Amino acid sequence: MKQLNKVLILLFLLLLPTQLGKHFFFDFSYVSGVRIDYLSPTIHLTDILALLLILLNFKTVLSFIKKKEVVLILGVLLLGIGFAKLPPVSFYRYIKILEFVSLFAIFKYKPLRLQTGALAFFFGALFEFILVILQFTQKHSLQGLFYLFGERSLSLSLPGIAKASLDGEEILRPYGTFSHPNSLAGFYLVIYLFILTQKNIKPLFRYSLLLLTTLLVFISFSKIAIVTLVVCSSLFIFRQKINCLLCKFARVFVLVIVSLVFLLIQTDPLTVEKRLTLVKNSLEIIWANPLFGVGLGSYVVAQQTIPIRFLDLMQPVHNIPLLLISEIGILPFLLIVYLLKESIIRFIKTYPYLTFALLMTGFFDHYWLTLQQNFLLLAFLFAYSPIRNKISQSR
Repeated sequence: MKQLNKVLILLFLLLLPTQLGKHFFFDFSYVSGVRIDYLSPTIHLTDILALLLILLNFKTVLSFIKKKEVVLILGVLLLGIGFAKLPPVSFYRYIKILEFVSLFAIFKYKPLRLQTGALAFFFGALFEFILVILQFTQKHSLQGLFYLFGERSLSLSLPGIAKASLDGEEILRPYGTFSHPNSLAGFYLVIYLFILTQKNIKPLFRYSLLLLTTLLVFISFSKIAIVTLVVCSSLFIFRQKINCLLCKFARVFVLVIVSLVFLLIQTDPLTVEKRLTLVKNSLEIIWANPLFGVGLGSYVVAQQTIPIRFLDLMQPVHNIPLLLISEIGILPFLLIVYLLKESIIRFIKTYPYLTFALLMTGFFDHYWLTLQQNFLLLAFLFAYSPIRNKISQSR
């Protein structure tokens, strides 16, 4: 059973970047006649693996859920479903939170060896890198076998597709198997920073994974992710115990020059205006629903009462705190932060670079809460403990 548990965790981490799944579109999944993925309950392959892991570690999961803080948080969120604008969607999002909590417990108390987990991330990143390069050079999706891993149909002619412009030539920002290049960038940004700060990984293997994840962040053309990577890497380099100050400056200089090549390429010229519009909308929603919010997953529906200038703004606000407060309300948000304050402080002290990356990307996008790969990756990152991992390795 222990071996089966390790195999399932390894397989889960390996397939986490993919998004093969079955969407279920109901009447409430449409807004103004447009089908909205955020309102579509979905069963992913990784959800099936997660369910198997939960059943295999049911006692561990149940013991963790019985903790007072966890019971209070889950109870408050469950109560909020009764105030939701779309109770079925809120109930589905609640199930996803239960999945997150369960995986957190499994990763915390039944961890893999760090080397094994890094191996899963390496092969996942290698697969994504190959797919991303092919999408970038051919300017469309590959489909075929890649469809089975969740690759969406992509081409420059599709409305709302993420593009970049270089000397007047349109470039497809590659998606890999993600829902958006920004989601891909955030996913591999935090893996990069996680691996960067781990010392007990074989050097060649560690540097190979760092190279792959860096390239994936750059080629996504996600400006926030690239800037965050450069800032964190520069701080990490200068904090290393190397006597050669010139060497440190040289490494940072090369990193900055390379990043400028990607940062100077124009992406969506209206991105700032769109994000500000979404922030304004979220503040109106919070003002109208301050106590219990509009319900988990119901933000897009609530936003329809506000005139929308851009069609592609039928999506959540690109700011995690505002999205959370909009959906669960101010008081539940403050209560959850209070209950988790010690865990939050401990995480900040242990992983300052990861914390900075999550704050930066979380203040300018929503994928950490709304997209499968990013959301479940957080369960692994939040649960990982160097002490427990060393104990696991010694066994």
